[in-house]
Amino acid sequence: EFCLLDEQQGGFEKESTEGSAYPHSVQFRDASFLYQPDAVDNEMYSGAKNLVPSDASIRILKQDLSRLKTQFQPFVKLPEEKRRALYKTLCELLLHEEMVTALGDVFDDICTGDKPDLQELKLEQQRDLLDFLQLLGCSLQTELLLQKYQPQDEELFSAAHLLISALSELPDDTLVLLCACCDLQVVPALCCLPNIASADGTVALSTPLVATLADRGRFEVVQRLFASSNINLEMTESSVKAVTMKEPRFFPLVLYVALYGFHALGGN
Repeated sequence: EFCLLDEQQGGFEKESTEGSAYPHSVQFRDASFLYQPDAVDNEMYSGAKNLVPSDASIRILKQDLSRLKTQFQPFVKLPEEKRRALYKTLCELLLHEEMVTALGDVFDDICTGDKPDLQELKLEQQRDLLDFLQLLGCSLQTELLLQKYQPQDEELFSAAHLLISALSELPDDTLVLLCACCDLQVVPALCCLPNIASADGTVALSTPLVATLADRGRFEVVQRLFASSNINLEMTESSVKAVTMKEPRFFPLVLYVALYGFHALGGN
């Protein structure tokens, strides 16, 4: 599996589960194929800059993303009321980068069996994070006088951890733009692009799945979102074209992990 570690410059870190207080599900471990340690931020990491090729059609992401629907299936299976509550809470968190970071730290603490340290957060922020954990079914348990959070549904917790880990890697402006895309209901269209783009990254606007991108206002928000994650998006009268920028590193993949997660939660 992979967790974000404070001492790392960034990226998803694979670790052994041996001796861990919380054994991750196989589903979560299988998702680690998307990442290598420190690949997001560490430019010196061997081969990291070449994982996502430069100037490539967005369809290059298709194979790596093909398993994400399975990883986020626990979101889809949730009762609608609970799924919408999680979606609403996460959308609100996107506007507060410090909360996204804190939530990532909380998940890492739960991974290692530690009680999350929320002392640096305001009381209202602490309540918001604890409410989010309760939505995921993480209950506070006491064992040998030590308190820790224990996930009741490991697959749901793993799906949430994958999404939060991706969000923690994205810059502040990307988080805000992602929230805007959720509000504009263009996330489903964005999730379709890698699957239907041509070899040069082109998708016809007449394609029903991406019809929402024909609106200039929506397109400009998406264009800024993609640019913040090293994807160039252009529009002509009849099509859109999405290709990676020079040395995009892992950012296009990380963005799409987040998009797939929100699509599974939001369903719109």
